[in-house]
Amino acid sequence: MYRRSPISTAVEYYRKLKETEFIEVLSAEELKANYSRKDLVKYIDFLSKLRSEVLSADLYPHHRKDILAKIDRRLSKLKVVLSGGKETPMLEILIEADKSEVFEEEVAKISCLLVNNYFREAKVILSLEGVGVSFPKGRSYTIYLAPGEKYSLEIPAVAEKTGEATIGPIVAEATFSDGKRINVKSKLLKIKVKPYRPMLEVVRRVKSKNIREGKPAEVEIILRNVGTTALGVSVVEPIEGMKIEGEYKWRGVLKPGEEKVLRYKIHLPSGSHTLPSTKVIYRDPRGSTWEKLLKEEVIEVKPAKAEEINYSSLIDLFFKSAFSVGVGYLVGKYIVGKKLPEIKKYSKPVFIQGNIPWKKIEVKGQEITIVFEHPIATVTEDRGSYIALRPATLEEILSATDIRLARTLQLEFCTKVENIFKYWRPRLGEEVNLSYKKINLSKEEKEAIRKELEAKREVINEKKLSMLPENTLLEFIYYTGSFFRRKEFAIHVLTYSRLRKLFYNEIDHKPLAKAEALKAIEKRIRKDIEHVLILASPTGWDQKSIEEVESFILPNSHILLVDLKTGEAYFNKNDPIACEVASLIAKETTGLPPIPKEARKEFDKLTEMLVKGEINEKEYLNKILELLGVKIKVKEKAKQS
Repeated sequence: MYRRSPISTAVEYYRKLKETEFIEVLSAEELKANYSRKDLVKYIDFLSKLRSEVLSADLYPHHRKDILAKIDRRLSKLKVVLSGGKETPMLEILIEADKSEVFEEEVAKISCLLVNNYFREAKVILSLEGVGVSFPKGRSYTIYLAPGEKYSLEIPAVAEKTGEATIGPIVAEATFSDGKRINVKSKLLKIKVKPYRPMLEVVRRVKSKNIREGKPAEVEIILRNVGTTALGVSVVEPIEGMKIEGEYKWRGVLKPGEEKVLRYKIHLPSGSHTLPSTKVIYRDPRGSTWEKLLKEEVIEVKPAKAEEINYSSLIDLFFKSAFSVGVGYLVGKYIVGKKLPEIKKYSKPVFIQGNIPWKKIEVKGQEITIVFEHPIATVTEDRGSYIALRPATLEEILSATDIRLARTLQLEFCTKVENIFKYWRPRLGEEVNLSYKKINLSKEEKEAIRKELEAKREVINEKKLSMLPENTLLEFIYYTGSFFRRKEFAIHVLTYSRLRKLFYNEIDHKPLAKAEALKAIEKRIRKDIEHVLILASPTGWDQKSIEEVESFILPNSHILLVDLKTGEAYFNKNDPIACEVASLIAKETTGLPPIPKEARKEFDKLTEMLVKGEINEKEYLNKILELLGVKIKVKEKAKQS
């Protein structure tokens, strides 16, 4: 069967279009005067049917586009004549700005739309005009438009000075292929131009430069944007190593007119102290960086007067002191159940933070500080140049672990996983055998503690050293084959405590970070085969570590964190291997809710009872959990505790 070529089909449609060519030649008024309404409707029907045919005809794309453009122009013109409207202009120009306000020297983008409504190709020359602006890409553009084509371009305009900038009129001079020429002008655009001033005002005030020891120096930093543009601001007071309460560093954005105030307190020992100079850095939206330098301040701290007191009256002093969540830790360390306090000496100054009961006294001419507490309720921190004692948070109280409890929990977990993974086998598709190794990682750290004490010429408490928990790495390597072994799968289990913290402070309140545990075994883990890494801590895990393992994805590698006190395991719930291992070693637990406001007084009362010896640590922790509505029971410690 004969099939017409696309070119032959196009010739046929161009021939049919000849019949209506007069529609584009005549003006709207001429069409209305020379043709009846009935004739105009007849041509509309003819062109509409022709359009439908062209859409489905076998044509080359450029032919189809050209024929449809001619039909659409003629239909549009006929409809305008029938409706009595005005004839569409041969060329249209529309302009809009992307902003109504800009800063000086800022670029405004002008969108320009050109529409060729004529049935002939046009060459258009754009001429740009404006007051208070410059055009970085030139003031003239040349554009070629096909019949019926719409063309958009973006013209950058730079505001030169503060005030008002005018853009336009933009003149479009069009020359059509049939020789016709027209000029079209755009509307005027007015843009408000604001001054560009990135300015930050910074003030640091030390409210009290002469204070008595025990009272904090209060500091205030005021950051105020007094310019015309938003600023990214960063400030960090160089006071690391000092005892700080409050906000001493900040990073954020200040809009024009906005203000940020940082307030913090510094607790200092007696003497003259310098609050160092600091830089406030800010950045404007154009990428320029600026600095403000705050001068250093000198703070004088007068020594607190020690109170002369009879040594034997310390017990009365203890029970007359106020109790709170922060019932404190010792410098002169009070042990509940003993008639006199046990004196603990520190080689550095000791500073007490929060509402921990304490007193300075003189005993046989020597000034000492007595702090009343139960160890579980207070955190001791070595901050380099001094020792800080502060109230423990609820989370720290519940995470608190001493030497004996840590040792017990780690031994129990090692025994548990030994019994599990000696008999468990990965599904490798054939007979699987096991190679097992147990490594004690504590010897080197214990020896380091011993050398530190020898260097300080202090008595070495060998019994206390021997009671430290063993940080143990259990290695289970599963392989296939008998004569030629192929290592296929590994499970590494690490139980880990901060031995130095437990030895020197006896209690560790701080949840462990994954990086701390990994540092101890990073050179011992095989990564050339698929492996599971189980890290177990008696103080639980910090939130960052939990979030990391819950989103951990790495081929042939699986990681779980275990809280030895609660039995809870953290891992990626979408990892089937981790899920299987967790089902063997962990138990379901619930997260710790915040302490209700109405339970605060009861919480304080429980702490007072603990210090007075009216309840033991197990009862204390379980009653706190009852206040929170958590159904977990804290087990008894080993008998030694």
